[in-house]
Amino acid sequence: MPIPLEKIIEAAEKAGFATELLAASILDNANWRPSQNVYFIDKDEGKARELDIRAYKIFASTKEKPEVTCMISLCIEVKKTADPFIFYTNRKSDYDGSSGYGIFHWKNNVDRFVLSYGAIEAMRPMAAVERVARSYSCFKSGQTQQIQSGVISAFKAAIHERDNCEEVYSDLSGDICFFVPMMVVDGPLYECFFEQGGDTLVASEIDEVLYVQNYHSGNYGRVSNHVYVMNLSTFSKRLPEFSAWGEHMLAVMAQNRAKVATADEVD
Repeated sequence: MPIPLEKIIEAAEKAGFATELLAASILDNANWRPSQNVYFIDKDEGKARELDIRAYKIFASTKEKPEVTCMISLCIEVKKTADPFIFYTNRKSDYDGSSGYGIFHWKNNVDRFVLSYGAIEAMRPMAAVERVARSYSCFKSGQTQQIQSGVISAFKAAIHERDNCEEVYSDLSGDICFFVPMMVVDGPLYECFFEQGGDTLVASEIDEVLYVQNYHSGNYGRVSNHVYVMNLSTFSKRLPEFSAWGEHMLAVMAQNRAKVATADEVD
């Protein structure tokens, strides 16, 4: 007897791959270019690992010389969970995680005179958050590895994409690419924190959080960057903000395009 289709759908939804398909569809509908099951080399393990989704969007001004382009690449791990993922947060300091040119990036003929720190930060999504996550756990004992694998895979994939980027429009163009590690969660997210000056732990359900991933190994050295963590509905809402970020940076670069020719000499 054939298996009822509703049983097939139920099994597929439990497996979690349907969530990846949905995330890719959200990206496509928002005019990003998603690729699923992208492989990258893990320098620590010396072998290929799979990233769930790599999606990029290119912002370009090429009708005038020199041409300028900006690309944002999202390196996304997708996780499905019925049990809450819990992130432990406190106040963000001035030196936490990544901002400006501290974000994973690659550039060609672009420096602070073409695109300043302030221009990068002006419209970066979640740039003004007050708290960032320092650690995490899963409500269900033994499932924390699921969070760790997602965060580390997205983080290392962003480094791989940066190290293998050659998005040059022309010999004299000004080009910059930003690589954003991200984990999209189909399931509940919570944070735990102490109020300023308080000694009682507070918990609340959240839609998103920035996790500060500090990493150190012989193959990667010491490296730190933010990993964006958000649920599916927030992911859909944030994508236009990432697009607006790219459009803003491109507008600044276009305004400063005359400085592109000397950027490689200054840096």
